[in-house]
Amino acid sequence: MSFIDTFAAKGCLTLPGLFDPALIAAAHREYERQLETYTSGLPEHLKVGERRVQWPIQLSGPLLDPALFANPLLLGILTRLLGPDMLIDNFTCVTAFPGAAQAHFHADHPNLFPADGGPADPPFAITAVVPLIDLTPETGTTEIFPGSHHAELGHDGKPLKKFDSELPFVEAGGCFLMDNRLWHRGMPNISDRARPVLYIVYARYWFTDILNFRSHCRINLSLDDARALPVAQRRLFRRLAAKGAYDINECDLVPPGDASDGQAADQAKEDFE
Repeated sequence: MSFIDTFAAKGCLTLPGLFDPALIAAAHREYERQLETYTSGLPEHLKVGERRVQWPIQLSGPLLDPALFANPLLLGILTRLLGPDMLIDNFTCVTAFPGAAQAHFHADHPNLFPADGGPADPPFAITAVVPLIDLTPETGTTEIFPGSHHAELGHDGKPLKKFDSELPFVEAGGCFLMDNRLWHRGMPNISDRARPVLYIVYARYWFTDILNFRSHCRINLSLDDARALPVAQRRLFRRLAAKGAYDINECDLVPPGDASDGQAADQAKEDFE
């Protein structure tokens, strides 16, 4: 079964060894450097559970390396699933600190058209979960429930059917993909170190998550740094061209003729093959 077929059926896909471990180690150091700047602790509004936070980490240094967010194999898979005009809708870091309890069972976003399309609906957003450390039974991971993205929901909004779960204990350099409708929960961290995980959400160009970003920005990237990126990678950050971000339009960020949709699609296809 191909990557595409596996993801369509399960709503998730594990990709071990996708990134250079040296890049992930550098990204981890940048994460720790940024964390140290919060001398009085992370703001209360960033907390998403007991000793668990989701914060808009600044995309700089190794966190802005195209080898991370524009990995050719990753983009090849995502282009097949989301279309050639996909973009990054949000890019955050979720950290479970030592002593973090099990998170609640949830899906990041409900199905958009449950009455019309049901199980046949294709994905509209996919999260690349990139741990910055090795995930072990002690640090914990995200418990995922394959197939639950197509679940029929009860009156309480939860799946009527019970699904078997998986625990992707991937090493630094690996990642796993989740359909945004997939049910999952963060597991406890019983180790003595923090468990930082990057959440890079790729989406169809017409979709944006308005449910989970009411307290902080979805992409913490300066306009100058965005414009310094190669055009092919800059197109992934078109979400910055929006009212309330930098109040620019897409043509200001990616001028017409720099990279057409067709060129981007051809490149993604070439990288995948």
